[in-house]
Amino acid sequence: MKKSRLAIWILFFVLPSVIIAQTTNTCPDIVNLALQAADELCADLGRNMVCYGNFRLDATPQERVSSFYFDRIGDIAPVNDLASLRISPMNEETGEWGVAVMALQANLPDTLPGQNVTFILFGDVMLENATTPEQVENGEFTPMQAFYLKTGIGDAGCSEAPDSGLLVQTPKGVGEIAFNVNGVDVTMGSTVFFQATNTDQLTATTIEGSAVLTVDEQSFPVLAGTRFGIERVDTIIQTLSDFPQSYADILDRLTVLPLRLLDREIQIQPPLDDEALDQLRQRLVNHLPLCGEAPFPPCDEVPTIIGGEPCVFPENYEDNRVPLDIAHRPICAVSQFFGNIPPIGNMLPNMPATPPDNRTCIYPPRPGDPPLPPSETRPFCTDLGTMIPPDNPIGNVMPLPALNVPPLSNFPTPTPTDDND
Repeated sequence: MKKSRLAIWILFFVLPSVIIAQTTNTCPDIVNLALQAADELCADLGRNMVCYGNFRLDATPQERVSSFYFDRIGDIAPVNDLASLRISPMNEETGEWGVAVMALQANLPDTLPGQNVTFILFGDVMLENATTPEQVENGEFTPMQAFYLKTGIGDAGCSEAPDSGLLVQTPKGVGEIAFNVNGVDVTMGSTVFFQATNTDQLTATTIEGSAVLTVDEQSFPVLAGTRFGIERVDTIIQTLSDFPQSYADILDRLTVLPLRLLDREIQIQPPLDDEALDQLRQRLVNHLPLCGEAPFPPCDEVPTIIGGEPCVFPENYEDNRVPLDIAHRPICAVSQFFGNIPPIGNMLPNMPATPPDNRTCIYPPRPGDPPLPPSETRPFCTDLGTMIPPDNPIGNVMPLPALNVPPLSNFPTPTPTDDND
């Protein structure tokens, strides 16, 4: 979504006349113009901000917010000021089809302001912020890390328009991202399409990577090529299908999702075939990790809860010291410490006392070495944990233990209600 400043200003002044003309356009024209407007006006969105991509959106601010402007295309506001957001469904007579874009921090470190989780909302969507400003101020949550979602289902006005919903994408190289929607903890490192007929229900369709839905200590995986839904009936959690289902029957609907508004380009993964689905079900029944061997993704690309070993951010912990129980994991590629912990061989007497200047940690001076300059602010590499043996890959904080993946005992055998996910 990187556009020139000139193009943005041109669109800003031309857009009102385009919108008026849009009232006589067909459904495909409305979709194309809406996505063009959102792509231009919501480019380079800052962290924890929401952008009015296309009309019509009705926003309600938090009670404590005295100045809030979010009523026309191109408006941008802090998500922490937002109490609720109502987005309009497709209306060919008025030319309406609401689109909003959000850039959220989720559980990413404060040290990575350029890395955000992208939220694209479109069509008949109601979003209610479940994170209070007080929870953000005391560090319990980041802005909009918990929310309620309600969407239309199967309501596209034409084959070129996607069904209403929420499209979420995590940045590459940040490991797993966590947030809560409709009381369900979502862990993902991927691109996922969410829909919910009400706030007691949630369906996730993973078009790239993997995701896990967790509620009441029950976890349900949704790998790329599948979809899965759960709902709460009174106090009971029920599944909308026995196991994750292939999305082969709705693939044509997924191909028209507004992927052009995402920060990184992806290809929608093919639906899992019957053989792959059978392997998935067998692993679930036997509580085995859902990674490591084809057709499953590598274990460093899936959430921990389904047997993965995702990366860690040392900067998320006090003194950059990763807890011992997870210190064997690789450092996330976008971390300031990625690749900056050389093997122990670099500490031999004939090696320089400090790594090259492009590294973000530095070794303490040895006896006889000149003192560090007063301008040196990098942390000592030895502050990041136990030194790495020469046979370990660069990037780990501590030595790798023997690989011993525990059984996934927290995965229940789902109780289906029906097969209409």
